[in-house]
Amino acid sequence: MFTTQNSHRLPSELEVMPFILRLMEFIGLWGPPGQIVRFLAAFGWGTMIILFPKAVLGIGSDRFDAIAKGIAEFIFEGSLFVATAIFASKRIAFERLIDGLKEIFQRATNGPHSNDCYDLLLRQNLSINKFVKGYTIYCCFGPFVFCVPSLAASHFRYWTHSGNQSEPLIFELPMEQEFYGLQIRTNFLHYHIFVLLSLFAYFVCAYFLLVKVSVHFIMIQYSSSTYRLVALRIRKMTESKEVTQSELIDIVELHRLAYRCSTLVEQICHLPLALEFLTCILFWCLTMFYVSNNIDFNLVNVMVLFWLSLLETFGYSYLGSKLTEQADEVGAAIYDLPWFEHSVELQRYYRLMLQRVQRPTGITGAKFFVVQLATFGSVVQMSYSYYLVLKEALTMI
Repeated sequence: MFTTQNSHRLPSELEVMPFILRLMEFIGLWGPPGQIVRFLAAFGWGTMIILFPKAVLGIGSDRFDAIAKGIAEFIFEGSLFVATAIFASKRIAFERLIDGLKEIFQRATNGPHSNDCYDLLLRQNLSINKFVKGYTIYCCFGPFVFCVPSLAASHFRYWTHSGNQSEPLIFELPMEQEFYGLQIRTNFLHYHIFVLLSLFAYFVCAYFLLVKVSVHFIMIQYSSSTYRLVALRIRKMTESKEVTQSELIDIVELHRLAYRCSTLVEQICHLPLALEFLTCILFWCLTMFYVSNNIDFNLVNVMVLFWLSLLETFGYSYLGSKLTEQADEVGAAIYDLPWFEHSVELQRYYRLMLQRVQRPTGITGAKFFVVQLATFGSVVQMSYSYYLVLKEALTMI
């Protein structure tokens, strides 16, 4: 368990993900528990506009490329909603993680070498703030980018279509789906009703994506930084002429808190990350098949989702590898200590940290695989292999 230290308050520039917590409070995932109704309302809206029509009413097309696109979209949106729901169910663990990170930052910036620890955390928070704000802007414009190409193409067809043409007028949809009996592909009014309702649902998806990606990225990054703080304190201690027992006890406690935080991050992230890596294989496979057979207005929508999924999966892999490296760096820093010159009492504290670093530290996907850069490479290779098999199988039909 973590304890709150009231003797030292973090400065505003070192606060733990303040911008994201405000975004989470707006949607009901942070703050008073009663605000969860906001999340449930947004979740229900997105489900009824996007997920339920696809799952129950179908895609609404007999072309296999359109079916592949619709299934890929359902996989992307479905994994997003499920992962967000899983995160919402981990509220208690997330609150403990925030308290733990605050305590670590307080200890690191209120003791020996506090200036070095302060600079490390300050640089990290500045980088995190730039990423979050940039990603927020991207997610704000994402729904418009997703809808505008299809809407523009449909209006062009409508205003240039001649009524005596033999071919019927077909509108372009942002996503392939049916919509509660409305003739969204052929009726101009029904089409705009669908696009308007879908636009609000896409904003819900963008908000969920912003929270999901930002929170998971920042949690893993903060966990890596806690081990960097421990390694920094250990290496600074080796530069001093005398190692005191009180300083060593403080480092051991800091290491214990860092390990506890990484355990909580694993507890929160392992199911969403497993879902992300497993579904992205199918999503990338179907997306590559659609792109190889279609060059049209819908290509913009498909590529928006594809690059989001690709960058998200790569980000998890990169940060997972970085977390493992920083945790191992603590062990390397301890081994570099001249522990054999110190008293038996000090060696006992070294042994506590050595026993802890021998446990593997990292992020897993539902305990089945370790999330790292090698995993990303395997997923890309597997997706491409499945795409080739799918394309060959359909060619033979």
